[in-house]
Amino acid sequence: MENRRTLSVDIGSQNTRAWLFEQREDGFALACSAVAETTAASGQDLRAGVARALEGLQEKSGVRLLDLQQNLIRAEEGISACGLSVSAGKPIRTVLVGVSDTYSLAALRRLVSLFYTDVVLEIDLQDDLNATAQLEKLIAANADLFVCAGGTNQGAFKPVRAALDNLRIVYQSLPRLVRPQLVYAGNEALADYAREELEAGEDFHRALNIQARTNAESLAAGWPAMLGAFRRLRRQQLTGLAELEQDWECEALPSAFAASRVVRLIDRMNPEGKGAMALDVGCSSTIVIAARGEEFIGTISHPPISEQVGKDTSRYSTLPIDVQSAAVYMLNKKLHQAFLPATLEDLAIEQAWTRVRLHYALRRTRESFPWFGYDPELGLLDPYEPVLLSGESLVRVPAPQQTLLMALDGLQPHGITTFALDSDQLLAGLGSLAEKEPLLPVQLIDSGVFSNLGTVICADAPERPARRVLTLEIDRGESARETLDVRRGEVKRVESTPAGPMRIYLSPGELTDVGMGLPGLGGWVTVPLSEVGTVIDARGRPLDLPEEMNKRSEAFYNWLWELGG
Repeated sequence: MENRRTLSVDIGSQNTRAWLFEQREDGFALACSAVAETTAASGQDLRAGVARALEGLQEKSGVRLLDLQQNLIRAEEGISACGLSVSAGKPIRTVLVGVSDTYSLAALRRLVSLFYTDVVLEIDLQDDLNATAQLEKLIAANADLFVCAGGTNQGAFKPVRAALDNLRIVYQSLPRLVRPQLVYAGNEALADYAREELEAGEDFHRALNIQARTNAESLAAGWPAMLGAFRRLRRQQLTGLAELEQDWECEALPSAFAASRVVRLIDRMNPEGKGAMALDVGCSSTIVIAARGEEFIGTISHPPISEQVGKDTSRYSTLPIDVQSAAVYMLNKKLHQAFLPATLEDLAIEQAWTRVRLHYALRRTRESFPWFGYDPELGLLDPYEPVLLSGESLVRVPAPQQTLLMALDGLQPHGITTFALDSDQLLAGLGSLAEKEPLLPVQLIDSGVFSNLGTVICADAPERPARRVLTLEIDRGESARETLDVRRGEVKRVESTPAGPMRIYLSPGELTDVGMGLPGLGGWVTVPLSEVGTVIDARGRPLDLPEEMNKRSEAFYNWLWELGG
């Protein structure tokens, strides 16, 4: 066990992050982390950015990780395992081919959702599209990835066979430097035919049928094939990735997929069975991941920049910001993703846009996963415990109160929710090591590597503003109990007790729902120590914002002041 260390690196679109873990007497622990600028642009070798990140780890840890040729030193420093995840690179141009929109294509959208794809064409084999027209569309798509599914096992043959014939022509005729990848995840009775017909060698990836039975869907059945296709594409597209994988004896994972492993693990570790959720708002994308038992949800979205988005951003700003100023900031951010807010106005726009990005990502998630309990007007209806926050726009924030209010406004949860913060942005790093060191993510999560940001109690009641909707009795375990009244439209905070967990008795009004099962039903809640404390949100659902810009800004300022930020 002496000097046993583990290394993980995540290569993002802007930043390359590295983490060094050590196994100590009481288990694995995070020794240190470092960040460097990613070198994955056209013609650049991404290993240069990785080396700079490792140099940062060397300086912080005192552990020599690189030799004179910038190669990783493993044996001498006890590096037992390496993990690697990647979100750098252009979105993968993807074509989906299915026997129907309602079943096959909808399932395929969900299958490819965590693999950084850009779906440029969908072929519905039930459309009246002849083989020639279908072939023309497939060729014009100029895609990197073709994913085909459809039919239960022993189901439809003819339309899928015709599509495979066209895919063979496309694969063999297109003069491309980057060879397209072909994933087959449909009727298993046709899988051998697909392999032989396509003649794509290692560019063909066979999956189990993701819809082997009617009304039964298993995305996990298609993940190994999607991982194989993702890796082969990124090795061709990103200079140095294949060599890095070989030197480190590991295979790269898509960063979002790696993060999803940790969310699923947290769900399994949660004795309450309420599920777990992660929201990652990064430089260029927003990731939503949720898991509860066998149910899994995951999407990556890139919010458009439009007049409506500008209006929405202006609406959620803590300062009076006009639509044009919001649009200019967003365009600058799109062109220069590493751009950081330089003024208070920039910061207000950035945080308002983060709220809007969360709204957009959650709506997109609901469109892809119709059973996801989110309503664009009413917010998150299903409970998740905890909700884990990550990504530059939620982590690199002046105060934790601002992070919590952004997440609360973006998510608009119901009932009682605990928010945690991934301040070291570890999700992908832990996920890429989960197979090689299964105990590492478990022990890191148990050790509190994700900080408890705050517990939020949402009191929703159809009352007029300023009417009392909830009374709290606060038991800190030492002094006399405190009482706090909460009125409609207010946000209140109860500071944490340094000595340990605190108990709060909720006494809601007759029409007030605090997530105890029925309106008017209350009870005791035990809340742990957290950075912000316990927040009571009585603003209602949907969130009621003043129409006039200055009054809206004043309302946001007052809510943030109540939180202590």
